[in-house]
Amino acid sequence: MRGLKKGIFPAVLAALVLCSGTAMAAYPAHSINIVVPFSAGGSTDIVARILARDLATAMGQPVVVENKPGASGNIAGDYVARSSPDGYTLFMGTSTSIANIALFKKLPFDILADFIPISQIANTPLVLVANNDLPVDDVAGLIKLAKEKPGKLNYGSGGPGTSQHLGGVMFSKMANVEMTHIPYKGAAPAMTDLMGGNIQIMFAPLIDALTFIRGGKVKALGITTAKAAPQVPDVPPIAKTLPGFEIATWNAVFVPAGTPQAVVDTLSRSITAVTRSPEMHKAIENQGSEAIGSTPKEFKAFLDRETVLWKGLVKSSGASAD
Repeated sequence: MRGLKKGIFPAVLAALVLCSGTAMAAYPAHSINIVVPFSAGGSTDIVARILARDLATAMGQPVVVENKPGASGNIAGDYVARSSPDGYTLFMGTSTSIANIALFKKLPFDILADFIPISQIANTPLVLVANNDLPVDDVAGLIKLAKEKPGKLNYGSGGPGTSQHLGGVMFSKMANVEMTHIPYKGAAPAMTDLMGGNIQIMFAPLIDALTFIRGGKVKALGITTAKAAPQVPDVPPIAKTLPGFEIATWNAVFVPAGTPQAVVDTLSRSITAVTRSPEMHKAIENQGSEAIGSTPKEFKAFLDRETVLWKGLVKSSGASAD
């Protein structure tokens, strides 16, 4: 009997290992969810749905976008951080996820410790737009006007600590000007007031401002990336006037810490290939963003730089979500 048990136990153990390996090799065996921390229809949601469409084809399983808005993206982040680390629940993080580290005194999760970075999907420049009646046509003219009227120029944003707010903070510091921040409950109402003349300028995500620029509703003075954006090639980088000025929003895929390396590798290969494809590049570009498709190592290095940048900007702004 003992000999029988001795023979059976290793066999059972080997079978379990084999089953485990087979299950791992079968990933993905069913649908995958991408959890978006903002409402449907926004720039992050649009990028997630483009990714989901092409990733489903690449992985041979449905990829479903699930919107969980609220608390500056923290509701969705906490939900994914607590989910099973099996590769079936992905988090579409953004630059806001990093800014939140400094904005909130206490968070229910740690984006840097509780997640594994998979790939940066898209980079979205901000564009400095002005009301059509503002008597300036370029960044140099805006700086001159702001110095002549300290505190009189108002810039809008989607709320304290957003990329639009922090873009204004960076501009004010680097140009050595004083402007007044007017926060709104979202970028859309801020853009409406910009067109109406209630505020004079705004650092808007290009993906949100592109239609208004092309329609002549606002005028674009500068782009916040180091090079011009293909969607608005005639709009010069702000860095040409303020050397070193560079800030952008981004979208990226994370998975919960503890996700098996084999699953991480599968996701990384598939997402990178899909994001770097000509079809997705075109789809993302049409929305006003740039497709990236970085490896986990490349994304981690990017994340380290962004953490320093956004923490510094939040500290300079004095913004707090608590």
